[in-house]
Amino acid sequence: MRPAENQGEAVNTQNTEHRAQSTDNAGSALIITLLIVTILVALVVEFAYEVYIDTTSLSNWENAQKASLIAKSGQALSARYLAELKDRKYTDIGEFTMPVEKDLGPNTQLILRLEDENAKFNINSIIYAENGKTNDKALLSLQRLLEYLEMDTKLALSIADWIDPDSEPRLPDSEDNAKNSHLWNIEELRTVPGIEKSIFDKISPFITVFGDNLININTARLPVIMSLSGDITETLAEQIIAYRESSPFENRTYVQRVSGMESIGITINDRITEKSSSFRITSRATVNEITRIVESVTDTSNKIYFWREG
Repeated sequence: MRPAENQGEAVNTQNTEHRAQSTDNAGSALIITLLIVTILVALVVEFAYEVYIDTTSLSNWENAQKASLIAKSGQALSARYLAELKDRKYTDIGEFTMPVEKDLGPNTQLILRLEDENAKFNINSIIYAENGKTNDKALLSLQRLLEYLEMDTKLALSIADWIDPDSEPRLPDSEDNAKNSHLWNIEELRTVPGIEKSIFDKISPFITVFGDNLININTARLPVIMSLSGDITETLAEQIIAYRESSPFENRTYVQRVSGMESIGITINDRITEKSSSFRITSRATVNEITRIVESVTDTSNKIYFWREG
């Protein structure tokens, strides 16, 4: 082969190698570029997501703060209403729920619920606060309430042991880890042996730990009325409720006017009242689907016994 031909082939080989090298470099550059773009896109998406989360969190926080303030305002509004009840001769409204119609802003709602604590049986009353002794009348009432609700009446003894200050068990192991003091709220019943959630849920609408231990005969529900005396049958309790619907008891002694209650009314006179002093207020405020609830127990003099926010 001649020298010129050899030189031409060498040049062609070099050009081919150069083009291949250029193609490889271009491919590598493209891959690197794609990787950089991918990373940048991921960073932008992550940044945008964090901004969205931060913005949403800030918005939720602002809504929660506004809802909390509105719920507290609802408590103040309810307290003023209760102050007006103080001047009435009797209380005949056991519970009611009302939405506040005042314009509170867009997507904002306030609902108030008031419950008469004197319409319920005070489980703390089974043990005298003064000396720690058993209040036999109240203990029997609790047993009757449990019986009507188809629960084991021995639970009343477990509750009594949980509250009383001594260490003498009425039932085996009922004094183990007992509080030996009055309950601060009804949720504490869940810590009493034998009080399961299903039992608590069933009895909780009829019990309280607040108030003066007197049951408002105008507002008490049927199971609570029946708990006052073993002589009050379901039929008799229904007659009391029917009587007060048309003619509320302006005086506790007026319960004796109900047919069949002439004598029984005298025996329960020291345990009932016609006027309530303690109420549970639940104020529920919602702002843009964020809800805050403020719950309290107060009396008609605006003395607060219990306060919870959530």
